[in-house]
Amino acid sequence: MERISNIENVLLNEVDNPNNVYLYLEGDVWCAYERSAYYLAAIKPVNLEKEVVGGGYDVVLLKARFKVDEMRLPLSPGVSLKSVSDDKLQFSMNRGVEGFPEWKRRQLESFA
Repeated sequence: MERISNIENVLLNEVDNPNNVYLYLEGDVWCAYERSAYYLAAIKPVNLEKEVVGGGYDVVLLKARFKVDEMRLPLSPGVSLKSVSDDKLQFSMNRGVEGFPEWKRRQLESFA
């Protein structure tokens, strides 16, 4: 997946994501967006960036990235692998992490 090729699927996965980490392979980097980025940042060091997706509308997404060769399983105790495909992974956390809206606001302010 080179950059977000299917923004609608990413948004559908993230809109009410209670405890999953969705990772998308973009070149040699695993990327997580929005709530998945938040959950991932809570369990491992990641690089965060802001991504603006256009095309008639602008959507600002937070994106967490880490290199493919930094992938270690399990990601963290209490996180299990739920599904695998060539360019996507889904992990399930045994509990949700609260505070996403505040975290996103703080992160976006730090990019300003």
